[in-house]
Amino acid sequence: MEQKKGRSRPARRPVSRKPARRPARKPTSGSKRPSAKKTTPPKRRTIRSTARGAAKRTVKKTGTPPRRPSRSGNAISRGAARRTARKTAPPGIPRGRGGNPVPKPKVRRPARKAATGTAVAGAAVGVAASASQELAVKVQAIRSRYEGLAAQAQLSGIYDAIGDIDSLLTELPFAVDELRARGYVHSRQMEDKLAALAAQWDETRPRVESTLESQVRRLDKDLSRAETKVTLINPRNPGSIRAADTAVNSLSNQINAARNAVTGLYDGLQQELQSIKGEIGKIETVLALFDESPEIQLLEAEGPLLAVKAIWRRDGDDGPEGILFLTDQRLLFEQREEVVTKKRFGLFKAESEMVQKLLVETNVYEIESLVDKEEGGFLGMGKDDVLEMTFAATAPLSRAKFHLKGQDSADWAAMIKRVQTGEIDQHRAEEYQDDIEEALAMSASFPAQCPTCFAAVPEQPRGVTSYTCEFCGTVITPVAE
Repeated sequence: MEQKKGRSRPARRPVSRKPARRPARKPTSGSKRPSAKKTTPPKRRTIRSTARGAAKRTVKKTGTPPRRPSRSGNAISRGAARRTARKTAPPGIPRGRGGNPVPKPKVRRPARKAATGTAVAGAAVGVAASASQELAVKVQAIRSRYEGLAAQAQLSGIYDAIGDIDSLLTELPFAVDELRARGYVHSRQMEDKLAALAAQWDETRPRVESTLESQVRRLDKDLSRAETKVTLINPRNPGSIRAADTAVNSLSNQINAARNAVTGLYDGLQQELQSIKGEIGKIETVLALFDESPEIQLLEAEGPLLAVKAIWRRDGDDGPEGILFLTDQRLLFEQREEVVTKKRFGLFKAESEMVQKLLVETNVYEIESLVDKEEGGFLGMGKDDVLEMTFAATAPLSRAKFHLKGQDSADWAAMIKRVQTGEIDQHRAEEYQDDIEEALAMSASFPAQCPTCFAAVPEQPRGVTSYTCEFCGTVITPVAE
């Protein structure tokens, strides 16, 4: 078969699909049109970090090179951040009595684990082959101890103590004023002590602040050194473990030394404030017990001293339970207990009632003998504090034995003797000193005989405003001058 003569059509090449290109920009006047053969691909835009871009813009505006950014991307170094943090006190730090707040150190993060340690920990087979179980346990103990010391290095307890001292010096004077308003007239040394402690703290606090700041700066360096050693721990390298252990031990010693250097400046003052606070709490309990008694009415110029739960052993070892009171003039016992009035089957309580009645009321000067001792117990434990008293013939009872619950009978005996000798009056607050003279003048103005039956009128104790004649019932009052 003959082929047709003529020009043959070339075979078509497969068309390759290329991505569409962005249309070229139109050339401006006077510019040459680039050749299609010599076109170069467009350059990619370089994305710069915000920190570096901001740094260059700062150079253009100010003309001074900025600080080199840290690894975390911040524009300031970690050391500069610590110094800046120490210049401003963080919120929540109590201010002193007119002083500036003490700056707290920046809270540190726990030490980062070394990369080698993490990689080895991720491969259990590698750890088992290269590091013993004993070393792994020791590494974990060092890291845990460092984290605990890092928290202690903040000396937060010292900042709390400074705030507590400031608060106590502000609150305790108001608490004492409240006691005075409720009728407590003794312990004048509380006002004097608080005034002296306030003056001492005003002088001591600046030294506490300066010493604390210097110790915080020193601990910051020690903490950085220990953090570096702990971070570089490698369980396969015993030398790194020993270095970290030594650094952590040194950090512990430095923290104890820093804490002692600061607390030694105010320990005594803080203990005295806590002692006054405890004394105020005891007095508030005594006044509350007095306020709960409707039958006890204080005389003129009479001040409460002590009160304690007790048992009046009126019938051997048994007797009514209640509260034993002591004032600067009288000794009183009030029964306060639930008494069973009806039993079921002779054994179980069916009905009961609360009994509150004043059973003993006598003048302190009528106590002729007083013995404090301990009774009962087993092998020196569980003994009862007991007060045994013998009274004068003018008292309403001849003997009494009280078992005190929760207080030392020797303290009660000492206080009773201070009342009998008049020493307790020297500890009255200054504003209540004149009340004693007025009460003594009133007692001395009673007549020597009853105006009705001419019976002898006994000498009246301080604060008594009237006396009823035991023979005719006449109410006798002091004679006005």
